[in-house]
Amino acid sequence: MSQFKAKVTIWKPGQPARSVTLDLPVDTGATLSWVPRSALEQIGVEPRQRRPFEAIEGRIIERDVSVVEARTDGQDAGISVVFAEKGDTAVLGAQALEGFGVAAEVVRRRLVPSVSLAVKSRSETAKEQ
Repeated sequence: MSQFKAKVTIWKPGQPARSVTLDLPVDTGATLSWVPRSALEQIGVEPRQRRPFEAIEGRIIERDVSVVEARTDGQDAGISVVFAEKGDTAVLGAQALEGFGVAAEVVRRRLVPSVSLAVKSRSETAKEQ
């Protein structure tokens, strides 16, 4: 559940001049980011696929999904977004935070730089053998 909002600018890949800036609640419990359909259509983003999602009350809903470029706190990333319909909550999800290289610091209500996890590199594997 969100404790604070982050200012996020999104644009259609390859078209950074055509963008929209939103204050999205940060929700580390959501995998994908949910952006109002009207905002995505305003910048020309088209759905790539339709996917099922389980709503909080347990019913299955279907929503369109696509990919956008985004920026927050000076960090850019390509992120998957769900076309939020009327009644859906818009949020900045965990996949976007990972892409930006940030984490939610809920006590201070802000995003902070984070270190992403990596698998062993080949050089480390060779040293072990």
